[in-house]
Amino acid sequence: MKQAPATKHAGGTGPGGHRARMRARIRTAGAASLADYELLEVLLFAAVPRRDTKPQAKALLAHFGSLEAVLDAAPDALRAAGLGPRGIAVLACPAQVASRLAHGDPRGQVIFTDMVAVLDYCDRLPDPDRNRNGVRMFHLDSARYMLADELVMDGGAADMCRAVLARALELHAVSLVAVRDLGPQPPPAEGCAGDLRFLRMLHTHARLLGITFQDCLVRGGGKTVSMHPSITA
Repeated sequence: MKQAPATKHAGGTGPGGHRARMRARIRTAGAASLADYELLEVLLFAAVPRRDTKPQAKALLAHFGSLEAVLDAAPDALRAAGLGPRGIAVLACPAQVASRLAHGDPRGQVIFTDMVAVLDYCDRLPDPDRNRNGVRMFHLDSARYMLADELVMDGGAADMCRAVLARALELHAVSLVAVRDLGPQPPPAEGCAGDLRFLRMLHTHARLLGITFQDCLVRGGGKTVSMHPSITA
């Protein structure tokens, strides 16, 4: 009588069995028990669902010299080393987590009780963050806590409006506040005329979605001008 062929299972020799053993090892002995290439191999599990990731992990370590260098590498460098888009996205996460743990996440901690608080927050930003070529958009929840602080680069009014509202819906934002920083240049008495089309469009469409666009503050040369009267005119 012929014996039925053995079926592969989680403890087998294929990639599935190897991954199961690695996960079991982390559960029993902790991630500290893994070598650098094994840590990298486990990270790549999320990017490569079915293939053995050990060769790629070892190749990346050989290319960059250390696990730290791999995790600090720029996307272009990882791409040049043969890593695909999913792998690049996965390996960007540990550095982001480390940065977040080291510096904290201001979202959900900053509350804008009024426009003075908005300006105080902007004053604490590093100078390179005060980008002159875009509008800084703050997304707030119902208690006025900041959900996101993001730069909207200058472009077509409709495209800018669409991007801001899509992000607001994604964050479940209740209100928006914008700041345009002109650096040493003082703002015009009625704000920036070039922004008016975008700001009026944003005010109108945000209201249709149940989102309040509170104001756009234009600051520069030690002065601040509110665009609210022009937006709602």
